[in-house]
Amino acid sequence: MAQQPAKGAAGSGRRRRLSLEDWTEAGLQLLVTEGLGAVKISRLCTELGVTKGSFYWHFSDIDELMKAIATHYCSQDNDAARGLTSIEELPVRERLARMATMLVDDRAWAAEAAVRDWARTDPRVAESVRALDQRIMAVVESAFRELGFDAGAARVRAGTLVYAGIGFVYGRDSLTTPTVDEIQELLAVLTRQ
Repeated sequence: MAQQPAKGAAGSGRRRRLSLEDWTEAGLQLLVTEGLGAVKISRLCTELGVTKGSFYWHFSDIDELMKAIATHYCSQDNDAARGLTSIEELPVRERLARMATMLVDDRAWAAEAAVRDWARTDPRVAESVRALDQRIMAVVESAFRELGFDAGAARVRAGTLVYAGIGFVYGRDSLTTPTVDEIQELLAVLTRQ
């Protein structure tokens, strides 16, 4: 959950003003932990220890907050949190190995599942998720191209990893999650010329 607002200077008892990011992070955390129905203005105000006036300073209504949450989660600015930014700088084989290992990282899956479920009912969120998927696909496809695969072979191999990742989001509760070694074995098969 987002941190409590800090007290103002010299212990004056005044809290710092929450930022747009404070609200979007708190909203995303609530979405992840309790679902879309839990994201309410009054609930967020209680969680953050502020009045509704603080909310309305940033947003005209809950829909505007929800749009900000979706935009933030799926934005290129959030790529650093996902590790995409640093991955693009790695040598190609290490880049693919790191991305493949991320497929079974538990830390991000709750948020990913919550946002993808939300995208099923909100076209704006669905568009943001599509854009994110396309960025990820482009990074993976580019890596296979760097390994010397032609455009078609690179697309098929990238699709295998990207679709596997999406499948892991939806299958985690009913299927055994592959180990890192199993994911690396899949990657070895996909990178074999």
